[in-house]
Amino acid sequence: MKKTFLNLFILLISIYSYSQEKQLLPKGVIVDSVKIANTANESYAVYLPKQYRREVPSAIVFIFDPGGRGKVGIEPFILAAETYKYILVCSNNSKNGPTDVNLEIANRLFESVSTEYNLNPSELYISGFSGGARLAGSMAVSSVAFQGVIACGASFNEVDKFALQDASFSYVGMVGDKDMNYQEMIQNEEWLNKMMLKNTLFVNHKAHTWPSQKEMLRAFDWLEIQAFKNSIRKSNETTIKRIYDENLKIADSLKGNNEMITAIAEYDRCYAIYDSKDEKIKTTIESIKKSKEYKAQIAKRDEISVLENEITNSLLNQFDKELEVAKSDDDFKFWKTELKKLDERKAKSKDIAIKNMVDRIQSMTRALVYETANESKRNFKNDKLLYCEELKKVIQLYDKK
Repeated sequence: MKKTFLNLFILLISIYSYSQEKQLLPKGVIVDSVKIANTANESYAVYLPKQYRREVPSAIVFIFDPGGRGKVGIEPFILAAETYKYILVCSNNSKNGPTDVNLEIANRLFESVSTEYNLNPSELYISGFSGGARLAGSMAVSSVAFQGVIACGASFNEVDKFALQDASFSYVGMVGDKDMNYQEMIQNEEWLNKMMLKNTLFVNHKAHTWPSQKEMLRAFDWLEIQAFKNSIRKSNETTIKRIYDENLKIADSLKGNNEMITAIAEYDRCYAIYDSKDEKIKTTIESIKKSKEYKAQIAKRDEISVLENEITNSLLNQFDKELEVAKSDDDFKFWKTELKKLDERKAKSKDIAIKNMVDRIQSMTRALVYETANESKRNFKNDKLLYCEELKKVIQLYDKK
């Protein structure tokens, strides 16, 4: 972490030594492979907004995709980049794997980018999806370089959560209610509130995937409001009104569809735009929280959380026990039984919350075995790799049903 902090400090210093003589890349298109100097095979994808001017210091978003897919990582951000004039940069080499390796890759990316582009040191942002979100969080808590974090589909590594008392960045969480890390992101929001870190959480109806461009724009709308409040950008009443009106429209729609929990989140964002002086929104929030529908949905969410935690812990404990000896003593009977129960629970239930819970648990199980197999392969633990490969076959059997 100390080295990360040092290199991010160098990033800030390097910004001021940027040379205007650097070659300008085309604007409005993704350039998917810009080589990083003094490396054998490291590169990044970059997107310069159409209004980019090299003589004007620019805001930038450093992006980390769990598969090291630079172009894929940049695509969700393009609408936001064009709206707010952000440069987008995504590593082609950082991917799910050892943290220390990814930190080194990220540091080389920072150093290269800081000398290639004219950056505004007060408008540095960092984002990632899944393991990339955890990496982004690590970078943010170990430095003072970044104004904002956009974490998609995952929160922090456990060690980073306890460094948040010194954090000063704004944090956007984004997750789907079918995402295996949904409960984690709900708990992360609660933790950030306890840490008194400025944050918000956007929930959609997707599984474990990057958000859409429109969803990502909403994240940057929220960050723009924070930039206004923190005097990072000059306040713009036209922009503020647009964001407020769009949030209010979404909130009203969610309320009309009886999605009371997410409606409250949207009304809360509206309420915060004008520093809690909107009495109409305040009255609406209070009314919803008193409603039977809202109370019932909160109770159901809490009930699902307890049940999901019980099932997940049971699966994790069994996996840890078998992985330790690298075998199943009963020909994976436990897994066949539990996976069948999940299938039946989903098929028989008419409750979308139950169906989403099953989707999340099934996704978690697949990801757990897949990532452990990859780690075992990297560390030459062939017995554990073989165990994971056999368990994969069992999981795939039930995936087809």
